[in-house]
Amino acid sequence: MINQMEKILGGPIGFEKIVPGTVIHDTKEVIYFSDDGKTDFRTQFNRLTKDVSPRHATRGGKTSQGCRLWLPDGSLFHPVSYHGDVDGWRKDIAQGAQQLQLLLAKIDGERIVISDGRSFLVADCKVEFD
Repeated sequence: MINQMEKILGGPIGFEKIVPGTVIHDTKEVIYFSDDGKTDFRTQFNRLTKDVSPRHATRGGKTSQGCRLWLPDGSLFHPVSYHGDVDGWRKDIAQGAQQLQLLLAKIDGERIVISDGRSFLVADCKVEFD
């Protein structure tokens, strides 16, 4: 029904969906982690910091962003935002990604830059919102 209405109206209904990480916030950051292709998103999201020791983040938390981003090469990434002890969360997520052998990526201007050195225009990526 909504898709039919959007077609009739010529655009999306509701709030504009913004690719996480394209808007800079003073109190939070967004990083993307690669999908391992084996487990569901929620499990991967939880495992990202589960076994990090010692923990660096002392306050705040991490949240999923209800979004999936496919690079032009077909690789799938999920955004996670974190707030509070931003530096601590950044370290915990980096360590967790390394332990899980996942790539990380950040939006830098109009590009998404992957930890392995590749980068792509965000406009060339496929984005889906939940």
